[in-house]
Amino acid sequence: MRALGRISGFVRFAPLILALILGALVFLAATGRLECVPLPSYAVFPQQKVLVVHDSSDPGGESAYREISAALHYAKISMESVDLAETSSLPDLTSYSCLVLSTEKIYKLDRSQAERIRRFVQEGGGLAVLYRGWNPYLADLFGFPEGKIPPFSKAHGVEFKCDFQPGIKDEKLGLLTLSPEDEPLISCFDIRPKEAEVIAASSEGIPLIWLRRCGKGRVLYWNADWLAYKRARGLIPQSILCAQGAGGMTIANVGVFYIDDFPCYPPLGWLEPVKSEYGLSGVDFYYKHWYPDIVKLGRKYGIKYSFFVVFNYNAKTEPPFDFEQWKYAKIRLNGQDVPFTIYMAHQIAQHYELGLHGYNHVSLTLKNWKSEDQMVKALRAAREQWIEDGLGDLPLSYVPPHNIYDEHGIKALREAFPSIKVIGGIYLGKFEEGGNREFGPDPWDEEIFDIPRLTEGYFLTPQNRLLLIGGLNMLGVFSHFIHPDDVYDNPVNYPEKARWSWRNPETLPWRGDLNGRKNGLYYHLDELLDFVSRNYPWLRYMFVKDAYKEFERYFDIKASFSFSREELKAVFSDAPVYFQIRLDDGRRINLSELENCQFVHVYEGEGYYLYTFKALRREVRLKFILPM
Repeated sequence: MRALGRISGFVRFAPLILALILGALVFLAATGRLECVPLPSYAVFPQQKVLVVHDSSDPGGESAYREISAALHYAKISMESVDLAETSSLPDLTSYSCLVLSTEKIYKLDRSQAERIRRFVQEGGGLAVLYRGWNPYLADLFGFPEGKIPPFSKAHGVEFKCDFQPGIKDEKLGLLTLSPEDEPLISCFDIRPKEAEVIAASSEGIPLIWLRRCGKGRVLYWNADWLAYKRARGLIPQSILCAQGAGGMTIANVGVFYIDDFPCYPPLGWLEPVKSEYGLSGVDFYYKHWYPDIVKLGRKYGIKYSFFVVFNYNAKTEPPFDFEQWKYAKIRLNGQDVPFTIYMAHQIAQHYELGLHGYNHVSLTLKNWKSEDQMVKALRAAREQWIEDGLGDLPLSYVPPHNIYDEHGIKALREAFPSIKVIGGIYLGKFEEGGNREFGPDPWDEEIFDIPRLTEGYFLTPQNRLLLIGGLNMLGVFSHFIHPDDVYDNPVNYPEKARWSWRNPETLPWRGDLNGRKNGLYYHLDELLDFVSRNYPWLRYMFVKDAYKEFERYFDIKASFSFSREELKAVFSDAPVYFQIRLDDGRRINLSELENCQFVHVYEGEGYYLYTFKALRREVRLKFILPM
């Protein structure tokens, strides 16, 4: 009874107590003794659209601008641009979800333009500075200490302090770096930003990427020139979505695995490290260990390999075009000697895809072959041998020897093999040698579709990891290649080669099971594939011939995203298509109320969620769960 009396008394005086509390809060707020914490703000925009500010008179910034344009094209993020070399006045910013600065010449923006940018951010817009620059009227917005422009510095490598993208933070794998052929040093400001969350720093501890919250909006600042390099391009889409606080992009969701030079004329001698590990020649090693182990890894990770046959390693560029090497190596089956290459080609054709690497390993260039006619004759001989050996359907895809070809080579290839629709060149390299290719029609022949290889080899090197993560976070693509003879490419067998060019520089064994260390190429490749599987479990592996059809359809699709406080809408010109939604503002997607799409995966990062969906129809609606 006494307890009920106390409760009754509290209820009687509750209005008075509440009034006193509210009065005290009002008094404290009025006297400045209480800071009012704003309610959480959420990214809201009727249409996701990015405005990129660049300056065509700034060479470094223009390199970054080209990479930004390419990355947003792949991710189907709508963009417009303004060139500060032509005007220093920005358009109406209210129609954009994010403003991207891609030039160090942002100092051209005067106080009034800077104030417009400041208001845009404070009212909820995203600002992504993707090429380090300075402006006295924007310095505090960037988090720079007040005063003059900070001094420049040089830095080595990038270490991520948080998992800004899946798999990018990995203490075991260490720094991410550009390749030796790129500028090895990072150009940055030597500063420590104020009131900022440092996302990445250099090996020297200089902050290279940071995030600031300003009003209702966010500022992501890249204190580096890294994004001017194609190798780092894949970091751009997620940088923009993070700056927005929320955003969407499409992905092709394609994994292709090229195996060059197999079947091929194998090493016949006893070379290291296979000699010490197994005591086998090249042909027996490939047949008894390498191929079965590759098949085992393929089954473990669901990989559909595409093998590329080369018929000879002779240097012939004039008739007669024989096939002595193709038929020379033998293996013993059921008491009979059987041509190793033909037997393996039949095994592959039954389970995987068989493509063409060439009549021989001489690159299809006029410099090597003297005439298109000679290339055509050699390729036609390869075509006849393919048919004679019953290797199945004529190849749809081709990988150029040494990753090199020219306009004459592509013409000869099309004439001799009309079935070929895809060239698997390389993503980097020299354009004039057939490298530096994009996913899409080949610039020398629009009837040929390029599906370039982004990564290579058995090791998850810093350069490989940067390209791997970038491809998956920009286009949703893993495009990798290896050779069977990578294990032999080491300083013991080829001491005359430059160290950087060895594919097995430590002369590691194939497995290393016998020495108990299990440090061989097989386990390194397993580690690489496990890294992909753990961080990107949504990836679909397919043959190159199937990837060709997927890419053709993907690049024809248009996409748009709009965000309100409670839901998002995605509209596509065709379906099905895979897409991703990134949320950095505390919201989550209600997976029990999906409209016209299928949930695939969610990655719970540090401070964000990255959802992967498959749109089943052209219009998709998703509901948000707001944080309490």
